[in-house]
Amino acid sequence: MAACTQCSAPAAIEDLDVQPPQPWCLGCATTLVRAGDPVLNYRSLNGESEYQRVLTGGSTQVLPFG
Repeated sequence: MAACTQCSAPAAIEDLDVQPPQPWCLGCATTLVRAGDPVLNYRSLNGESEYQRVLTGGSTQVLPFG
């Protein structure tokens, strides 16, 4: 499993807007949502929709892919 590039925790999503795709753990990705800079073009790595729930609660734009 990929690790978050910011904190080395297990990645939950990959940001598909950068090449190569950048992995983010749920905690770091949630921080980006709260800061107003969410990862919108992403692929879930763990098959769960937890990040989708974070986006829905903290962002008006939700564009999941994959």
